[in-house]
Amino acid sequence: MWMMAAIMSASSLIVLAPCGLPLALGCRRLWRLGYRRAAWWLGISLGALTAAASVFAGLLGPVAIAVCALLLSIPVWMTWWWLARRA
Repeated sequence: MWMMAAIMSASSLIVLAPCGLPLALGCRRLWRLGYRRAAWWLGISLGALTAAASVFAGLLGPVAIAVCALLLSIPVWMTWWWLARRA
């Protein structure tokens, strides 16, 4: 019985496993541009916001959590794009 539940929940974890990557990769790009404090600040603040929003998005399902994580990583990518074009 518990093995069947583990197999069913593994399919939803496959969708959720890479959800933190867009935020982490965006912060890494800011770090490489030399904006280390901004990378830390955005990573910590948006990471906490993503975790809190994922709790509520979890009521809608794993796809909603993935969409929420992608939407909350957009400010980091926009900041990186703006700073890279300025340099």
